[in-house]
Amino acid sequence: MLRRLSPVLSALVAVLTAGQSAAPSLTSPTDISTKGLDATMALKSFHMSLALDGTITVPNSGASFSLNSTSMEADIDVAAKNVHLTLAVPAFLGLTADVLVIGKDLYVKTSMTGQEWSHQPTAKVAASGSPAASIDPQKMVDEVSAFLKKDGVVTKKLADVDCGDRKCYQVSVTVPSALMAGAGAVASLDPSTVFGDAVVLNLLFDREKLWLTEVGTSVSSDTVGTFSAKLSFSKFD
Repeated sequence: MLRRLSPVLSALVAVLTAGQSAAPSLTSPTDISTKGLDATMALKSFHMSLALDGTITVPNSGASFSLNSTSMEADIDVAAKNVHLTLAVPAFLGLTADVLVIGKDLYVKTSMTGQEWSHQPTAKVAASGSPAASIDPQKMVDEVSAFLKKDGVVTKKLADVDCGDRKCYQVSVTVPSALMAGAGAVASLDPSTVFGDAVVLNLLFDREKLWLTEVGTSVSSDTVGTFSAKLSFSKFD
């Protein structure tokens, strides 16, 4: 009886384990980045955390201050376009801030303005040119994907690394300072004085789900000081 059932059992085991096999490994850094960003923006919700460390010098003033313990935390509901963001900048008079984006409404409260919330419709904020005006994840992904394809931007796949209890793809993205001139003009700052010839970003993507889990960079400049930044993503859906 067992001998007759063996082929059936073998076939059943093969079917069950086929669905559990690992996804094909990606080798192209561009594929990892674009597919990873698409997978991340397909999420319904996630948590974002920014940590800064080091010292920054204000150009043309000589004044410097510590970025240690500067942080930002944000819970993002992509579908509802809701965001709860908290910010802490100890070196700037112990500044803390809370920002809420609920649908079409923006609420802000800071340690400098007391316990009262200020309110504005996001449409009005958008008209003022504020980057916090609206949440359009797909537009962000499209813009980043287009930027990665620009001449001069170099993406490179590095060795996979541990990220918590999982494995992550690691991608290095080198962006020439010349390509950031437009953004620098807005801030009246030459990007090359901050990053030198280029800025290097290190991106981690979950190997199984392709979700973006971390973006990190570091800067060492005679002009603006030495500091590092790490943006982490977690609590997916």
